[in-house]
This record gives sequence, structure tokens and C-alpha cells, in this order.
Amino acid sequence: MCIYVRELTAEEGNKLVRIARKGSDSVEVRRALVVLASAQKMKVPEISDLHHLSKEHIRHIIQVFDEDGFKSLKPRYGGGRPRTFTDEQRADIIELAQIPPKVLGLPFTQWSLSKLKETS
Repeated sequence: MCIYVRELTAEEGNKLVRIARKGSDSVEVRRALVVLASAQKMKVPEISDLHHLSKEHIRHIIQVFDEDGFKSLKPRYGGGRPRTFTDEQRADIIELAQIPPKVLGLPFTQWSLSKLKETS
């Protein structure tokens, strides 16, 4: 069974083309290209070969676009790992890193991350 994106209006097609040509976010551009290819009745394996994406990811892009429309093209970043240091600790480390180790009487000439960790 083939999966294709829903029928697009002319306005939606034009907006997708505009995103694909002039978009600044590479994730959004790639997703727009996938939706456009599906709208032109390209099969998932063909789109996969063309854009070097997994078939599962392409199916996901198509299904989410059908449900959520254009907001599905935007990437949703999770925010990453929680910070390890507080802002105060960070400021202390930056201040320490700007002082040459020799001035502090240490037996080395340059800071490394491990030496900063030991000293702070």
C-alpha cells in the first residue's frame, strides 16, 4: 500500500515551494521537499532514495503533515541536557580560566578542562 500526502490546495503548494526554495532552516526545507514529492505521487522508496532519508521517517513526515499542516514542518527541539553548573559556578570557572596558571603558582602554563575542574 502506498502512502501519499493529502491533496494540497494551490496556495499550500505554492507555500511549500517557497519554503523549499528560500527557507533558511534545513530541517523545514527537507520536510517541505518530502511533502512536495509525495504530492507529486512519488512513492516512499523513491523519496527515500532521492533525499537519503529512512522510509519510516518519510512516512512520519507525511502523516504528521496531514494531521498538523505547516506547523509540522518546523523542528521541535527538546532543549538538550540540563545544565551541569549553576550560573555562579560558570562565572567562577570563566574568571579562573582568564588567570594564567603560573600567576597562581601552579606548575603548568595552560589550562585544560580537567585542570580547571581540579582547581575550581
